[in-house]
Amino acid sequence: MFIWKIIHNFVNKLNGVMKIFFRKTYLADLYEGRKVNDKRLKSNPMLVKQYIKTVAKLEAASSLEQLYQIAALNFEALSGNYAGFYSVRINQQYRLIFSAVFTDDDPPEVSVLELEDISNHYQ
Repeated sequence: MFIWKIIHNFVNKLNGVMKIFFRKTYLADLYEGRKVNDKRLKSNPMLVKQYIKTVAKLEAASSLEQLYQIAALNFEALSGNYAGFYSVRINQQYRLIFSAVFTDDDPPEVSVLELEDISNHYQ
């Protein structure tokens, strides 16, 4: 059973808009430099570095539209089993899947990005 666990909250100090929540413990641990028990991450320190840089880019954005402007992220809305989620590329093989929580404002703005998982894009 998936337990909703909010581990960590970062707020970009320049924009003051985007908050990042980690829905899985290992995502927060990676970002904070702690060790994780995931084989693919233990054996791939470059993936961990790229993940940290990717999360920092998400943190620095003030809107989803800004993510489209960073070509290296390859930001996209997902469909199928992941309908309602978004992804950005960590590298050519892995992507970071997340959801967005919108405000009740008109027009709605993203107030929180909830990081879901690191996924092998081609499996």
